[in-house]
Formats: sequence, structure tokens, C-alpha cells
Amino acid sequence: MGYGSYNQKMESDGILIWNAAGDHIISGRLEKYNYTTEELDRGKNLWTDADEMDRIQDTEKEEKKRATEKLNKATESGEDKAKRAKRLARLAFEGNKFAFGELSLETLNFDRFEDWLADSEDFYAKLLGNEEWVTAMGNYGYTPEQLADEQEEIAEVRKLQQDRRREMGEAQLATEEKWDKFKKLKKYCDHLREVASIEFKDEPQHLEKLGILVRS
Repeated sequence: MGYGSYNQKMESDGILIWNAAGDHIISGRLEKYNYTTEELDRGKNLWTDADEMDRIQDTEKEEKKRATEKLNKATESGEDKAKRAKRLARLAFEGNKFAFGELSLETLNFDRFEDWLADSEDFYAKLLGNEEWVTAMGNYGYTPEQLADEQEEIAEVRKLQQDRRREMGEAQLATEEKWDKFKKLKKYCDHLREVASIEFKDEPQHLEKLGILVRS
């Protein structure tokens, strides 16, 4: 169901329930089908719950979008800096097989985000954990503080990844809850609409007030 048709369905269900409850003639005749004031109030609550979850879902989707945008921006910046650092480290440790192996300098590009992130975390941790290596990088314009700042950027990417995962989970949960409440509302309104169609079969003015199509 598209968003437009969803909104149309919610509008028609709202008209059905509130007009059934608000017209004393209609509500009075529906009582014999157990559509008491309390039962119609239950229908209103079902509609309100579905409407509220629709708004919550919109909020969660927007938060997921913002989290994704933040992650993508931080990843792009962190990846550029990590690649540059590794390319210069190749020059700084040329001929040093141990450093090349420990810092994974043979590999610059990764197909998977998680592989790149783990490699970058490992690269900066091992580099900063070796004073001689930090000194060697100083010959290529890197201060210990700059390397630490870039390491912190990678740590921020990890945090933003976790934030995005959380927002994705919350958005998925909101979507599931929205459709669960909508299904309950639909079941209620389908039944009420059928009862009203039978009760007011020959009274089109009442059916029209309830938003029920009157066939000519």
C-alpha cells in the first residue's frame, strides 16, 4: 500500500468511526449490533493508535536518514585520510617487511565497509603504539597529534555505525508496529462498514455520511 492510499484509507476509516459515533440516529441503530458507545470509542482508539504510530514511523525514518548521512560523511573523510596515511607509510617503511605486514600496507581498498573500518582501526592502533614508527611518519609530515586525531575520526565512524544500526532497528520496529495497528483498525472498520451497509442498505444518506460508496 502506497503512502497516498494509506492516508486515504485512514481518512475514510476516521470518517466511518467518528460519524457513526457522532450521529445519534446511526449510533442508535448500530447498538443492536453491539456497537455501543464503548465499542465505538474502542474504534476511535484503534484509529488514534494507528495514526500515532504512522507519525512515529516518519520520525524514526528521518532519524535513520540523518544517521546514515552522518555516517557516510564521516566515512568519506576517514577513508580519505586513512588511505593517504597508508600510502605515505608505504614510503616511510619501504623495505621494512615487519612494518608492512603489521600495518597491512599492501592493501588500500576494501570491498566491505566493515573490512575497511577494522583495518583502519588496526592501522592507527599499531602505528601509534610504536614510537619508532610514529617518528618515521614525522618525516612525511605527520605529528603524533595528527595521527591521534585521525584515529579519533575512525573511532567516531565506529560510533556512527552503531548509531545507524540502532536507528535502523528502531525504524524497522516502528514500521512493524504501525502495520500491526493498521491491521487491527482495518479488521474493525471492515466489520463496521459491512454491518452499516446491511443496516442502511436503503438509506443512502446514512451510508454517504459514513463514507460508504452508494452504488446506483
